[in-house]
Amino acid sequence: MKVGFRIAVSKIGWVIGLILVSSLAFGQSSNQLPEPSFDTWTSLFLFVSLQALFVFVALFNLKGAQSQANKILALLLLTFAVILFSYVLYWTNYNQKFAYLNGWFHPLLLTSGTLFYLYVRNIVNQQVLKKTDGLHFVIPLLVALCLLPLYIDNFQGVRHLTLDDRYRPFLLIGFSTYLKLVYLGLYLFLSFRHYFLANLKDSYLKPWFHYLLISYSGYYLTIVLYYALVNLSFFDVTWDYMISFAMSFFIFCVSFLGYIYPQVLAGKPVTNIILRHKYKNSGLTERGEAELKMKLLQLMKEEQLFLNNDLNLDQLAAQANTTRHNVSLVINKYFNQNFFDFINKYRIDYVQQLFLKPECQGEHVIQLAYRAGFNNKVSFNKAFKKFTGQTPLSYKSDVID
Repeated sequence: MKVGFRIAVSKIGWVIGLILVSSLAFGQSSNQLPEPSFDTWTSLFLFVSLQALFVFVALFNLKGAQSQANKILALLLLTFAVILFSYVLYWTNYNQKFAYLNGWFHPLLLTSGTLFYLYVRNIVNQQVLKKTDGLHFVIPLLVALCLLPLYIDNFQGVRHLTLDDRYRPFLLIGFSTYLKLVYLGLYLFLSFRHYFLANLKDSYLKPWFHYLLISYSGYYLTIVLYYALVNLSFFDVTWDYMISFAMSFFIFCVSFLGYIYPQVLAGKPVTNIILRHKYKNSGLTERGEAELKMKLLQLMKEEQLFLNNDLNLDQLAAQANTTRHNVSLVINKYFNQNFFDFINKYRIDYVQQLFLKPECQGEHVIQLAYRAGFNNKVSFNKAFKKFTGQTPLSYKSDVID
């Protein structure tokens, strides 16, 4: 599928969504649907689920710096699409005609929390997925196994499962509201923890994660509010749509980003797009940015400023005869890094070169780190593992062998 087609599909889906939202002012939702049928709300949610599928296809096939992160976000949207579609089947009574589709949203609710966490971790810490990350999906898988009797009966056409002694404990686990709330709350907490520990105060990532964390937090709080009110006497049947509306808001926001910034669907990292708008009034022309990029490369490769363990953004800007704002712009935009990663990458490369020199092989690793410009062992080990995937000692052992 070509990029232009993916962009067109996303725009069409977004326009359809806007038309449906506008039509809400003229529609009435019905509280009971004795026969399979759609009302305004269920029609809206059906189209939102289709919109999520469109964006899923677009994001999942992207290549580039954030391809893995895009795939995780795409799977999250696919999860929401399936959940929303399941809700629509229930509200319209079409679940009676397609009984084999019932109940699948329970483990997917949990899966959405895991995917959201992995996406945040991937972007914030640039941490790629590992085989051990499969452990994050153990609980959703166990819930699916607990609901297996329900799925089997649904496929066999049994519409009302009897909770006999054999299946009751398993089904209660699968339907557990408390498990969902605790599980989703835990992964939302872990997502916030990664965000705050990353210290993105001055980073171009901050605007993106403000949107991301607030919108998903709203989704979680809506679930909490729904289950807190559902058993109260004043609960209105139409409030049953509140969780779906929160999911729809998340889906529409991602779709809107694809419509306003089609570069997202062209495979460019969303962080680069946000960066471009953040620095649009910097005063640097494209030629000026290119010249500053070459100047920074010269300062790093020829003058090796990174060997100065006191080097900071202001000093680098002074050496480049520009402002710290412009230096930050060029590093973020052209190297897809922040200042510290930009400098530390050169320091790690320098240490790797020292490992190969016979006269340095008798020196302790931390001594080489200090020669490369690091101030302490902790920051050196963290940076080395980030850029090489190995500890310094493990890497040195492999090189010498």
